[in-house]
Amino acid sequence: MNALRSLIAGTVVVATLAACSGGGAAASVNPPSEADLTVDAEGNAFAQTTITLAAGEPTQLFFRNLDGQPHNIAIYTDADATESLFVGETITDDVILYQIPTLEPGEYFFRCDVHPDMTGTMVVEEQP
Repeated sequence: MNALRSLIAGTVVVATLAACSGGGAAASVNPPSEADLTVDAEGNAFAQTTITLAAGEPTQLFFRNLDGQPHNIAIYTDADATESLFVGETITDDVILYQIPTLEPGEYFFRCDVHPDMTGTMVVEEQP
């Protein structure tokens, strides 16, 4: 009976660690066809630190959080993060399709508001 209890306890520990390790369900989700671009959070960093959007039109940004930690994407006018242009919902080991509003051409700063050291540059370009 003790061997069975040990086996059950070990199985619970392994299942719990697997669920908390990140890269779970979100890792297996492919971007939907309507997504204009994809950004992944993994290892407490953005996999894509420079992203490019088209000026003058809204963008559908597919965000995969592969960390098991809460993350979001927030867009600011500059690295001081004084004026937000978009603040996405925070998710944990999940995916979301953000609707980024129309932005003027230029360079913007993006970060995870939960982990402000997770940062990147968003380049918004005129389309030919």
